Amino acid sequence: MLDLSAFVVLIRSYNEITRLPEVIDTIRRAGYDRIIVIDDGSTDGTREYLASRSDITTLRHPINRGAGAALETGFSYVRTGCDSADVRYVITFDADGQHDIADMAHFLDAIERYPEVGVFLGSRFLSRDASSNIPCIRRLVLIGGRWFTYAFSGVWLSDSHNGYRVLSIDSIKKIQLTMDGMEYASELVELLVRNDIAFLEVPVTIRYDAYSLAKWQRSGNALNIVFRMLYKKFFEW
Repeated sequence: MLDLSAFVVLIRSYNEITRLPEVIDTIRRAGYDRIIVIDDGSTDGTREYLASRSDITTLRHPINRGAGAALETGFSYVRTGCDSADVRYVITFDADGQHDIADMAHFLDAIERYPEVGVFLGSRFLSRDASSNIPCIRRLVLIGGRWFTYAFSGVWLSDSHNGYRVLSIDSIKKIQLTMDGMEYASELVELLVRNDIAFLEVPVTIRYDAYSLAKWQRSGNALNIVFRMLYKKFFEW
């Protein structure tokens, strides 16, 4: 069993002061002491709260840039600041309370069983119990994202836009995210394929409540993601 000190937890946060303290404390109680928070230009008191936490490494964008940019800022720090033998994996975790640190048990089991895999992707669709509470509209959008990822990269994932992941340090060194918004999730899959990085889906549970549903991006934005990804694929790569 890997020592938990081999893991760094990356939390991207934008105006999540009502949930972020509880998320951080829950992670620490689970035994994960290496936590990096990327404050993506929050204006709600997040900056002041993080300044009071000497046990947390904080990276900050002066303006809100988006999920992909925040994650790449964290990856960049890990590539240069956590390049030591005892740090082997990075956990990407959301600040809104939707992820459950207890699901790391599934990731740890998968890491032990498949040491050759570089990236483990969380999926809310691998367990009937975990997928039963997904709101209908979100389920449809996620299914659409599944088909788009397949058409875009030739990879069939059950849950292509799940932010709960575990990536090896070696894998992070081989990729670089360039898309600032939520389209980064599709770009990440493309980069895994291009760099021949083995990946595997792992079951996780996503919590839905009034808070998380109210903050969910509009479904119509999915079309913008599609257009940006198509432009990236045919005109930039």
